[in-house]
Amino acid sequence: MKLKRSPLTFHHVLSTTRKCKTNEWHLIAKELRNAVILNGLYATGPVIYQVANFSKEANEAEYTFYMPVNAPIDMPENDKFAYQEVFEIKDGLVFRHADLDEDIEVSYDAIKLAADANQFKLQEPFYNIYLDVYGGGIIDIYAPIVGED
Repeated sequence: MKLKRSPLTFHHVLSTTRKCKTNEWHLIAKELRNAVILNGLYATGPVIYQVANFSKEANEAEYTFYMPVNAPIDMPENDKFAYQEVFEIKDGLVFRHADLDEDIEVSYDAIKLAADANQFKLQEPFYNIYLDVYGGGIIDIYAPIVGED
């Protein structure tokens, strides 16, 4: 298993958080992408997302999408989008989930086992960094380290 320790930093990050059915998350991602495009911006990095508060009974979860863009944004506070000049996490574990057909929970478990073995405390939910590669995609899972035993 190839696991590495690394900081994570992106500049000019626009984000949105919504609760929805697990088969509707792509609508939130599309809304963020369209907001970026309609405001004359473009993405300068990968789409990053988190999934929290999953309810199997309701088949829904809370999704947060982050998108680094090419310029600073001056926007009023609102309940739809948020902006961070610098999105930074000082320390974390990174694990590449290369086969999107495989259950990502297996990769999450591998990160947790590695953290336990190294006596790291992790913050959940983890960040999933979607990368377009070779006509397909992979996910780098980023697990923030919040303490060491």
